[in-house]
Amino acid sequence: MKKVAIAEGLSGLHDYFRQRGYQVLPPDEADNSVALVISGATLDFTGVQQRALKVPVVNAEGQTPEQIFRQVERVSRIAGEEPRLT
Repeated sequence: MKKVAIAEGLSGLHDYFRQRGYQVLPPDEADNSVALVISGATLDFTGVQQRALKVPVVNAEGQTPEQIFRQVERVSRIAGEEPRLT
């Protein structure tokens, strides 16, 4: 099962991704997922800029759930479905 980390405040996306076969993780577990979905408002709040992530970050600001889902699918295909742990 693919895993995606979703920042707090984007709770509406949790069900959207679960219905499409994803396990939803909290942002602090992002390195175990295919991507971290954030909102523009949470960019600094989550400390994303202050730590090195091993997964792509998808900014959800101004996008529909379908657009966000497509971006996560695209980056997961580019990076491979398994998280890159080092």
